[in-house]
Amino acid sequence: MNSTDSNPSSDAFNAQAKEQQLKNDSEQWDTSQPEDARPDDIPIIDLDEYFSTGSEDALNAAAQQLKVACEETGFLSITGHHVTDSVLENTFEQVRQFHSLPLEEKNKILMDRPDWPVGGMGYLPLKNKKLPARDTGNVNEAFIVKCDDKLTMVDNQWPDAQQLPGFRESVEDYAQKMEQLGKRMLPIYARALDMPSDFFNQAFEGPLFRLRMTHYPSVGMDADNAFGIAPHVDTSFITILAQDQPGLTIFSERRKVWVKAPAKKNAFIINTGELLKQWTNDRFLSTRHFANNNTGSHSRYSIPFFFNANPNYVMTCIPTCCDDDNPAKYPPISYSQSQGVVQGE
Repeated sequence: MNSTDSNPSSDAFNAQAKEQQLKNDSEQWDTSQPEDARPDDIPIIDLDEYFSTGSEDALNAAAQQLKVACEETGFLSITGHHVTDSVLENTFEQVRQFHSLPLEEKNKILMDRPDWPVGGMGYLPLKNKKLPARDTGNVNEAFIVKCDDKLTMVDNQWPDAQQLPGFRESVEDYAQKMEQLGKRMLPIYARALDMPSDFFNQAFEGPLFRLRMTHYPSVGMDADNAFGIAPHVDTSFITILAQDQPGLTIFSERRKVWVKAPAKKNAFIINTGELLKQWTNDRFLSTRHFANNNTGSHSRYSIPFFFNANPNYVMTCIPTCCDDDNPAKYPPISYSQSQGVVQGE
């Protein structure tokens, strides 16, 4: 059943109302007693066989694991992703180098400054109230790059190459590898939804992505600094996260408790965002989560990659996710129509 057959009350999408709803919901979540994650709280999927062979058996095996993870947890961890250790290590070193720059240098590429033609890219300072929206400010700072079918790396803001030689080249290379990884995973998502393996290909021609290179400075036991990023859900198709230390906490839909996600070496954590949740008619979970800062003397760093379809591609309810007994809950929508809903980690 096509989502154009959905309830008339669903035939308009109000991005600002959606953002406010998510913000209101997050303020009601009790995050005071997180537990250590159990082995099955965040399923681990090894993609090496599928990425190495491309075989149908390997694709089906990975898709079955992904299906269970997306329907029951909304979060998973991937290994065997073919992104080398040296690429990850170099990228984290570039993140550290950027955030060690003097504040005056970082402020030269401040995000949303009036004299830069494109918003949402550049330096997002400490105690910012964006991504996600928060009244008291998030205790992190970030360097953000975004591209889509029209925006390229040339359109982004970059620090002075003399201050950070090789930084831009490393960031561009990492972003390209994350885009490739996201696209390589599309057949697994398609098969997990009982669709042809090329189902998502057209939607991801000229995809929109945002790469966020985040610094969480160490903090004391201060209630006002409880969150590096406040509780939220992502609005992406999926988010691909690399973290150098633990700090991510997610809500276990299976156990109905908050759990602290481990930082598995050379693995990515992947989660479903709101747009994929809606595209699948709520079949795939978009799971609430937040990020903490270290309370000791060391900073931590994370690199989430928010991966989305082409901003103008209209996402209509996936046929295997709706029928006469389970009609589409959402109207067809493109990412550009959903703007106003923001992303966190």
